[in-house]
Amino acid sequence: ISFPDTRLVVNGLPWFEENKPDLSRFPKIALDERRTGGVHSSGRMPNGARIRLTSNTSQLSIRVQIVGKMIRGGALSAFGSRGLDCYVDGQNWRSVLPTDELKDLTFFEDAGNESKEITIYLPITQQIRIEAIGIDKNAGIETPPPFSLAKPVVFYGSSICQGIGASRPAMTYEAILSRKLNLDYVNLGFAGAGKAEPEVVDLIKQIDASCFVFDLAYSFRNQSPEVYGAMIDAIRKAHPNVPLICITPIFFTAEAYDKGLRDRKKRVRNMMQDPVRARMSSDPNLYLVEGVDLLGAAE
Repeated sequence: ISFPDTRLVVNGLPWFEENKPDLSRFPKIALDERRTGGVHSSGRMPNGARIRLTSNTSQLSIRVQIVGKMIRGGALSAFGSRGLDCYVDGQNWRSVLPTDELKDLTFFEDAGNESKEITIYLPITQQIRIEAIGIDKNAGIETPPPFSLAKPVVFYGSSICQGIGASRPAMTYEAILSRKLNLDYVNLGFAGAGKAEPEVVDLIKQIDASCFVFDLAYSFRNQSPEVYGAMIDAIRKAHPNVPLICITPIFFTAEAYDKGLRDRKKRVRNMMQDPVRARMSSDPNLYLVEGVDLLGAAE
């Protein structure tokens, strides 16, 4: 089946209809205009994107190749950086690694002809081109079951949000949570580049979401409380009643012994806490989540 195809549901890419077959997370024209910075390069990588279908096929393959550059880093595994994951009925079945050459890669075969809910998770830090999905010649394809909410949860933030260092694309925290809660999601994490710039926020607020989660973490270290507050105000103006969840940075191991880093982290947390708390009394759908309560010194 040539990709894209209306029988193959693509989730996690809000601008896919105008970008296709390109798998960029932001409008391709906006990325072309930006040209520099972490959002420009990372925005072309489809992390958080999924291809979904329900089918009785006994085999599944994907014709895919690497295009563009990969974010490199010592913490990245091969699957985490450029692999694709296949989940069947909510369970991990197999991962595959694309190469620079256009190849057919097999997720499964001889799996029987029972109906299966199939999700293919696309890479976290690698641009790819998908040419086709392979199934049994006579297999049926149905629309996958709906999510619990009609609109996605949108995550915006830093490398932690993006999933840098995750073992596989399906193991970012957004993917894990969304499987557990049967939610659609959009991952707009950008390593080192979650800075709440107005032009980025202007794109984010265009998404029709059920909830926005801001996990800017330590990417925000050189910004100001006013910039963080302006991000909240811009999203709230565009989405008057949608929940906004603001997460402060999780505990960083070196805080235990590096006073300078500990002080800098405290400053970043304050830059997020202060504008959120100032608005919470008048905004019942604005929430503050302390990162150290999610992952603190004890962990």
